[in-house]
Amino acid sequence: MNLKDLSKRPTSLAFRVTILVGLTIFVCLTFISLMVQESIAQHFAEQDANELNEVFIAVKRKLYEANNRGISPTKTLFHAVSGHHGVYYLVQNEVGDIVFSSENAALERYPGRTFDIEHITPSSLSIFYDGEHKLRSTKVIVPVQTSQTQTQYKVIVASNMEFHMNYMEDFETNLWAIIALSGTITILVARFAVYRGHSPIRRLSRKIGSISTTQLDIRLDPIEVPVELTRLVESFNDMIERVENGYEQLSHFSDDIAHELRTPITNLTTQTQVILNQPRSIDEYSEILYSNLEEYERMSKMVSDMLLLAQTEHGLIKPNTEVINCQKEISALIEYFELIAEEKHIHIQLHGHNIELRCDKSMFRQAISNLLSNAIRYAPSNAEVILFTQIRDNEAHISISNPGKKISKNQLHRIFDRFYRTDPSRKRDGQGAGLGLTIARSVMEVNAGHIRVESNEQTTTFTVILPLNH
Repeated sequence: MNLKDLSKRPTSLAFRVTILVGLTIFVCLTFISLMVQESIAQHFAEQDANELNEVFIAVKRKLYEANNRGISPTKTLFHAVSGHHGVYYLVQNEVGDIVFSSENAALERYPGRTFDIEHITPSSLSIFYDGEHKLRSTKVIVPVQTSQTQTQYKVIVASNMEFHMNYMEDFETNLWAIIALSGTITILVARFAVYRGHSPIRRLSRKIGSISTTQLDIRLDPIEVPVELTRLVESFNDMIERVENGYEQLSHFSDDIAHELRTPITNLTTQTQVILNQPRSIDEYSEILYSNLEEYERMSKMVSDMLLLAQTEHGLIKPNTEVINCQKEISALIEYFELIAEEKHIHIQLHGHNIELRCDKSMFRQAISNLLSNAIRYAPSNAEVILFTQIRDNEAHISISNPGKKISKNQLHRIFDRFYRTDPSRKRDGQGAGLGLTIARSVMEVNAGHIRVESNEQTTTFTVILPLNH
């Protein structure tokens, strides 16, 4: 197998399943990890919002206190917040001057929106970088009412996110490591499971591979395989049975052909050797040549039958349909076979309706001729072969019955098979290679018809069924 053929070969089932499981696990774990990260990030945002809201309330309380006491807010804001680490705040008056600002944070660089709200929520927070720290912050308007006027302060509160960021970075690293490890383990386990799951197929393959032409009677047991392989085993058993039947038919056919060809060839060789043994007269030469001609015609007929069967079974022959009269065509065939029947003291009778139908005349004659010849061959002496024509269910039924030994059901199922004989030990009587019934069925199927056979203790009946001409 070259590289070009390998490139066209479908990927293995194990590879497909492993890749599908791997992709599914990766997508699912990635989705779960993103949900976990989002949940944790949302939790930190809510936590920061609650903390900053406490800071904001404390700052706002100090602004009210300074207003009520009539002192500068700077003095009260210095100690506004205690017990909170990494939290900063800045207060601007209404003209934008900084009233107070926490150390270690440049909150004046805050670029976000200004909110007029009572409570800080996660939706009002934004993230910005002040040059040294990454902060989560917001700016809120705080109106303070004096005796004469109302003053509006702008309060910026911020929380240092570096702790949360470090935690999230470590968490994400660990989480992705867990995902990679669990995904790898899952893929390896899936690969092993697929390998183990295919073990019945491997055992089945080994058993099938051990079957040879001398073991065509072996059948696989559907009970020994998983339910998914039951249909495969049944299909294989059906196939091997057809192979066995075909092999058996070919074996019989080889025997038949060897016998049929050996006899005329032996006759031709013997007669030729005898006539060449010493000088002969012209009459003797003529007699031998006529005898040889009969043998040649016999072999030619056998080859023609085999060729016709091959052509019909491969759809190489198309029927030349025309309207024919069944009684007329059958009567002509009976007249032809009367001399052969008289030798066995067999009487041929024709009964039934006068039927007209459309089919190929030569194929119709050949099918009826083969069936009639078969009936005469197997009928005992002083018997009657009866042909009966009738119309049934808008079809023409032409039956040919002869008394004789009953054909078993198993033989009836195979009687139209190529080269099949109901009695393999029976030697041919020199009238062909046993293809007559097969040819009769094939040419009738070409004409959209079929042949049915029935057999009992008294008679065997072949019935040709063809559609009527309308």
